[in-house]
Amino acid sequence: MMRALAVMLALVLTALGWQSWQLNNASHIIETQEAALKSKNQALAKKNSQLIGLSILTETNSREQMRLYAAAEDTRSLLHQRQNRIEELKRENEDLRRWADTLLPADVVRLRERPAVAGGAAYREWLSKGDAVPPGKVSASQ
Repeated sequence: MMRALAVMLALVLTALGWQSWQLNNASHIIETQEAALKSKNQALAKKNSQLIGLSILTETNSREQMRLYAAAEDTRSLLHQRQNRIEELKRENEDLRRWADTLLPADVVRLRERPAVAGGAAYREWLSKGDAVPPGKVSASQ
């Protein structure tokens, strides 16, 4: 009987040891998964804030683009009105019609044909190339 009791006690201790080992192993797995989950949540929160920032930026860009389109349309409309007004004036006044039909002086044409400038450095480079307008004639009566 003692022997059976000792065998039973050994089996119970073995079962308890095995359960303790499984519990320790499961606890370690849970801790590892919690750490991974925490890092994934932090990464997800970071990505979410980036997406919110991009969404705000997209909305702002869309709003500004619509404002620019409206401004361009207003400018186009004003230009069309100005051109119509010039045509009306040319039809009304013979002197103005002759003046509008004459060619611009060569210096003015050259000034109007400057290249497109993109930034301050390009403008300074264009200025430094020379092409200065010759000084006008000064009359002695002034």
